[in-house]
Amino acid sequence: MNFKTIGKCWLDVGLNHLSPTQINKPLCGWWYEYVYKTQEWRRARKPNAKMIAGNSAQHGWDGYFLFNQSQDEAIAAGIQHYQKQKGLFINDEKEMKQFEVNLEAIPKVITNYIAALKDLEIKKIETVNSERYVELWLDGISVPYTGRTDMETKNFFIEAKTKWQRRSGKPKKDGTHSFINISAPKTPDAYHVNQVCFYKEATQKPGYLVYATPTDYKIYSSLEHEELGVEAQKQTIDNFFTKSKKRQNLLELSQKTTVEYVAKNYVEADLNNINYYGYNEDEITEVKRFYNDKHYTH
Repeated sequence: MNFKTIGKCWLDVGLNHLSPTQINKPLCGWWYEYVYKTQEWRRARKPNAKMIAGNSAQHGWDGYFLFNQSQDEAIAAGIQHYQKQKGLFINDEKEMKQFEVNLEAIPKVITNYIAALKDLEIKKIETVNSERYVELWLDGISVPYTGRTDMETKNFFIEAKTKWQRRSGKPKKDGTHSFINISAPKTPDAYHVNQVCFYKEATQKPGYLVYATPTDYKIYSSLEHEELGVEAQKQTIDNFFTKSKKRQNLLELSQKTTVEYVAKNYVEADLNNINYYGYNEDEITEVKRFYNDKHYTH
């Protein structure tokens, strides 16, 4: 077995791995969240209602495929799992409404995902695993990429994605918002392509990207769809290396200076669109000072 050592520049800021989720973040968001802030801060951040709904839907369909629950039992388990999270949004009217809309949609999302995996005949496969950790080292990068497969068999893996109704931008006359139904995408989302290509490289298996929504489902195969094919995989891994190398170089520079110095002099921050990253008002104030105030330190 070949043992590899994580580089000091990564460990000094509390990082022992990268992930497709991390590398999908723009550099300014990643530097603030993963280099400047701590793991405790990241873990304490409240997830949004759509994220929780996706986790609860997976809890439901895993019961059906992995633990021999009936479809009705799987749906009930998903709903119960989701309802336990309601307290997170008691003081957030916008997210609470999204939570309620998702709650109504969960049975349909689970049903559609089960239908998708029936198309793949998962029930006929003797051994199916879930949440297996996989690891990928890239030459020249002194920290591994890691992830967990949503579902995996001997011959392929599945990356599951859910999509939920979204709130309309313009309120109605009474001030409330309607919610717009959403369908599975006609082409895979770029972020999801990155994830599938990572798992292809890490597992050395073909994979399926499965979308489930309240209205439909869609299956993309890495063997049949060009968006997930060999060339896409190569481009994705090359892109991972380029971004990782830049971040590693900046970390090494920060060891000779400071994290704040690198932020202000080498990281271009898109502060006009900072709300995109889901920061609260205090975090927005902090991140603006972090990137703009030459004298600001933690």
